[in-house]
Amino acid sequence: MLHALLKGGHSLKSPRVASATRLLERCLLATFFLGIGGCSSGTSAMLESARLLYRGESAVTQPNFNPSYRYLRTSVNGRVLYMVLGYIDQRAEGPVEVWYSSTGEVVRLLNGQLVGTTGLSTDWRDVRLLDPPAWQTPAAGSTQNYVRERDLMPGYRFGIRDDIARAPITPPVDSALVGTPANSLRWYEERSLSRPAAASVPPARFGVSFASGAPQVVYSEQCISRDICMSFEQWTPPAPAAGTAARAGT
Repeated sequence: MLHALLKGGHSLKSPRVASATRLLERCLLATFFLGIGGCSSGTSAMLESARLLYRGESAVTQPNFNPSYRYLRTSVNGRVLYMVLGYIDQRAEGPVEVWYSSTGEVVRLLNGQLVGTTGLSTDWRDVRLLDPPAWQTPAAGSTQNYVRERDLMPGYRFGIRDDIARAPITPPVDSALVGTPANSLRWYEERSLSRPAAASVPPARFGVSFASGAPQVVYSEQCISRDICMSFEQWTPPAPAAGTAARAGT
């Protein structure tokens, strides 16, 4: 996916297992779309929207959005693209949002936290969060701890353990957040101690909104390796100009 983002939507060369997984993802997406109406005009528009969005357009020139769909503004090494919500996977631990690119790369988020990827040069194939604390308004300086277990590909590295400490921080001034004032969110940093240490990742940051009462992760910065870090921002498409047709929805 990193290569796809940086190069404008071309898939990475990956092991056979990754290819099979991506094929399964496409089958699941196809099954999902068929279940809600087959090759309808809406489905065709959505797929066309994804193709248009992943041509590597710059952050300055935004694509025309279809307001019927949900988007995720993703930033990688200064390049900005918009992922499309494919479906929501209802699991025992909560709803997992499955975001995808036009070439089949997938990111899964649970309450804003990364719990799986497909199609990256390094993938988190399965992530288990053990008693993660709910997003809340903690006392200043308080720290919450939990454990994350993850399986990495390639290399079949299973059961990597991250001991995570979450603590509140002041709003950062160096984030890629653009749609919401940073000081309108509550910010948290997660630092982890990994076993084995070679699988450690940089700290993550989360911007959480409590405006509606229930906490919502509006923005996050998360790494899947020391070299692959991304930011994710829940994105509300701007209203189209009067008389302008939405390219993605026509």
